[in-house]
Amino acid sequence: SSGINAEYGGIEDPPRPQRIFWALCEGATATALLVAGSGEGKDGLSALQTVSILTGLPYTIILCFLCIALWRGLAMEMGDIDPYGADFKYSVIDPFSTINPELWVLALKNIFIAPYTIYKSLFAMGAGNANAIFMGITSFICWLLWIVLLIAEVSVEGSYAVAWTFYIAFATCITITRHTTRMRYNMNGNPAEDFFCALFLYPCTMAQIEAAQTAKGVESLMKEPENEATIYPNKAAEAQDTRF
Repeated sequence: SSGINAEYGGIEDPPRPQRIFWALCEGATATALLVAGSGEGKDGLSALQTVSILTGLPYTIILCFLCIALWRGLAMEMGDIDPYGADFKYSVIDPFSTINPELWVLALKNIFIAPYTIYKSLFAMGAGNANAIFMGITSFICWLLWIVLLIAEVSVEGSYAVAWTFYIAFATCITITRHTTRMRYNMNGNPAEDFFCALFLYPCTMAQIEAAQTAKGVESLMKEPENEATIYPNKAAEAQDTRF
């Protein structure tokens, strides 16, 4: 209770009534969860543990992105990252935080056609038809098995564990594609960032990758002092022209 008051109230030694209030709230919450489990005390304890895990999981996801953001900020401060260098035009959270119907369509369709986008993007970046097909088929198989095994959990207990293993493999395919995109267009970032984006927000990540294949999908991380962002040309098209 003292910790909560110090954290949110900014008071190192909060008044006694305030500490009593938070102690009663915490005790009442724990009691309600135990009673909600009904039956034996073991069931109530399981309910308490389940709620603790469910409320802690979102913070785990947020912490992953906060670590990446901290790394980017420090690297930019030390000069390891060029703030005016190339980067994705769209952030992975832009579909949720901006009103952009075109971006919404990209994210929604990639819920279902992400493997095809992987193939199309890798081929456009000059990865070779065979490599692009291999990655596309592999990602499609992993994506399909993820869905099928989750559904199979209704009749086959424990299949969800295998399903999420295939999902991680699917996210790895997206990670490779995003990493290839960054290397192709000299973008800022790192493999950990690629993996977390693919793992938690794969439709938005695929929208990033698909948009990056056009001139409108790649721009500088920050605007230059003249308030004009450097827009990079479609290097995928340039790569195709050099083949002939």
